[in-house]
Amino acid sequence: MTLPRRLALAAVTIACAAFPGAASAQDGPRSSFLLGVLPDTQFYSRYSTAGAGDLFMARYGTEPYIEQTKWLAANKDNLKIPFVTHLGDIVDRATVTQEWDVASEAMKVLDDAKLPYSIANGNHDATQNPATELFPRYFPNSRAAAQATFGGRDASGLSEWHTFTAEGRKFLVLALAWPADNATIAWGKSVVEANPTLPVILTTHDLLAIKSDAVSPLETESGLRLWEGLIKDHDQIFLTVNGHSHGSAHLRKTNDFGHSVDQIVWDYQMAYQGGNGYLGLIEFDFTNRRMATTVVSPWVRLKPKNTLVGEYDIAVKPGPNENLTMPIDWNQRFAGFQSAPAPVAAANGDLVAAAKAKVLEGFEEPEVVLPKLPLNSADFPEVAGTVAHWRFDPAKAGALPVGDVGAKDIVAGADMRRAALTGPSQLDDLKISTDHHALSSDAASACFANNNAGRNSFINTATGQAINANAFPNGFTFETFIKIDANWTAATNQWNGAISREGVRREVANVLNPGYNYDEPTFALGVSNLREIQWNALGISAQGNGYRERTNWSGEILTDRWIHIANVNDPVAKTSTLYVDGAPVLRNSIDAVGLATANQPWRIGSTKGSGWLGCVGETRIVDHATTPDQWLTQRRYFPAEEAAAVGGTVPATLSLTLGAPATFGAFTPGVAKEYTAATTATVISTAGDATLTTSEPGHLVNGAFSLAQPLRVELSKATWTGPVSNAVVDVAFRQAIAANDALRTGTYAKTLTFTLATTTP
Repeated sequence: MTLPRRLALAAVTIACAAFPGAASAQDGPRSSFLLGVLPDTQFYSRYSTAGAGDLFMARYGTEPYIEQTKWLAANKDNLKIPFVTHLGDIVDRATVTQEWDVASEAMKVLDDAKLPYSIANGNHDATQNPATELFPRYFPNSRAAAQATFGGRDASGLSEWHTFTAEGRKFLVLALAWPADNATIAWGKSVVEANPTLPVILTTHDLLAIKSDAVSPLETESGLRLWEGLIKDHDQIFLTVNGHSHGSAHLRKTNDFGHSVDQIVWDYQMAYQGGNGYLGLIEFDFTNRRMATTVVSPWVRLKPKNTLVGEYDIAVKPGPNENLTMPIDWNQRFAGFQSAPAPVAAANGDLVAAAKAKVLEGFEEPEVVLPKLPLNSADFPEVAGTVAHWRFDPAKAGALPVGDVGAKDIVAGADMRRAALTGPSQLDDLKISTDHHALSSDAASACFANNNAGRNSFINTATGQAINANAFPNGFTFETFIKIDANWTAATNQWNGAISREGVRREVANVLNPGYNYDEPTFALGVSNLREIQWNALGISAQGNGYRERTNWSGEILTDRWIHIANVNDPVAKTSTLYVDGAPVLRNSIDAVGLATANQPWRIGSTKGSGWLGCVGETRIVDHATTPDQWLTQRRYFPAEEAAAVGGTVPATLSLTLGAPATFGAFTPGVAKEYTAATTATVISTAGDATLTTSEPGHLVNGAFSLAQPLRVELSKATWTGPVSNAVVDVAFRQAIAANDALRTGTYAKTLTFTLATTTP
């Protein structure tokens, strides 16, 4: 089961962030400095332009990109920041000059402050045509050369290198453009070899990625190409930092010299508000022989208080891959190419702590409430006004026969059945699968192997169902779970549809002008050529010369990862807001009410001949606007503090023993290993038995084993007074590995003692 990005990051914060054997940080003075890191800024550039309505300024009175650079410039002295590196995807659309204007103005803040920086392009910055590249026009060689740290650029003018000195030590920053092809790698190799005594920080747009658990590192083709062609046999490279892959991860590898290379990915553009102004800081701590990190947003604290959203507007990110501690014996690590420099007096405090304090100055972070995993198939909020709720049956796993029910409507009986095949040998194009989003209480989905060139298997409602005619004049809340297949490509799958209403706009009663195209569907939820989620709907309110098309757009969505989508239409405000994993997208609709209908069936798996490649989970439509606490990602059971109100009583303390020991293979510090807990448990208690009803993956990270979620234990035979028939206990489990072991194998049986905290149905 895959945890959603937001949940997984928060859930594993109980894991130890230090490596085995890492020295404890001294509270006193230290010799140290901070390296500033700007992850993908593409949406800040895009939505700070007048052409996009300057969404940030209109909503918040400030713009995130320039506030990032202003904060770095203002704190370069007190936080000891000698250098900043940008990880690429400076803009969202490589040919739009207004976006480059925004980026140039933001980076000029660093120019004016004499705070040097490296900058190299990402995939969104590149046209792959030297004649149309705007990066060299806005960030020419002359602009880079104005910095005292500048060393040079490659022939394309897209990759560059710098050197800077801090705390008596000189470092080289090698910033490689996207894509890091053979020519780029060869140039990078020449730079490193021309500076044989300097430790190297390699930054590039695409190197390390993130597994679907949203925590563990995933090596990519481009990253492995860099490793094999440049990193592993050049001992000077000890740290790499990249963006591109949405989220955060860390990997420590060993090079050909037996030395560590730490690899970090930070990228938040798919998070709330295009990244919410997050930037990274890496502390080089020579006294404590370590690197430590934090990720903060200097922009969040500037937002008006009434605009803050508790789940997202967190000034200091709490995740394990944002708060790394990486031990490094600096002199020993660099001994193969550099003589140890004279030590510098320890004159700085804890710079990571100081940076966090600075960004929190005068700001009170809102409370964060994270969702829990479902206990069973009924663990979702029931909402009055639900007009359809389609769910999939895990017992039907496999190819779905033509005419068979694929999605059962548990509310109104408007089941979806498989339509006739559109071509030979296409039965396997539609399968019921047990793969599903971790927060969906429906343990199945429908997976499609369609494309935009004739493969078009789908399920749909029958003609005459009430849901087909519903135009939702009082607004709606539409929810679904989708996953784009890992094999998705723009060439074969762009503009494919996951869910739609059949019929076209010219068939809508009394429509005067659909505002776009008479032959487009009245509603379609799909993916663009840039892998953005597009909500495209014809509203029911005539405006001027007739009905108007209304669209909502997300940013680029990763493949092979479940996401939750909600669109909430408020008929009073006439807004339609699209949420991806609970975060509202930047591009939303105004002047939108309802969903126009041609009184034709609803469909899952395609839209007007363009078939979906991926999976669709349970889908629900409510006839009014709802709030996030009513969505399918939430639970129907009472929180623990309400247990007493329903009269449940259980023993205060139980001792739980896992039914099978945890067996680990070889453990390498800093490398995550997955382990799934036993599916049974024994309770040592006279009050009743317990069963471990949910098995969740755990991770060995940085020397500690932690479950991705607390164990969920159901006390089915406990004694109750009142109407409650069972209870659920969350048990946090952590098995520490011996701190001084560099490599460990072994078998562990763990007895857990916990104080009961109940949740009750």
